[in-house]
Amino acid sequence: MPYNENDFFNKIKQWDNRAAQWMGRHFYIILFEVILVIIFLFTFVNALKILTTSFDVQKKSVTDQLLLTQSYNSILIVMLLILIALGLLNVINSNSRLRSVLKNIEFNLSKRRNDHKPQEKDS
Repeated sequence: MPYNENDFFNKIKQWDNRAAQWMGRHFYIILFEVILVIIFLFTFVNALKILTTSFDVQKKSVTDQLLLTQSYNSILIVMLLILIALGLLNVINSNSRLRSVLKNIEFNLSKRRNDHKPQEKDS
């Protein structure tokens, strides 16, 4: 089989188009997931710092105990909000995939419908 340069470049063009379509569909979802992971890591490191300082807090100091409890509660709230945001991103991503599948089905059905229409003859 002889080497054909056009086939090679057509394959590259096809893969480039597929990659561009994939990035167009999934870019914002991936971007938001990365941002949420960064926020989660920051909060997790902060939680570890709070845990290490909790060992140094004296039991008799009421204000320190209240601040520590407030820190635990705020970290818990942030973690739950991140979990909810990831769940919403999953729902949005699923809806996006479902919409693209439905568009493909609609396109194929309309293509079949147009293929089966009888050709009109000019009289």
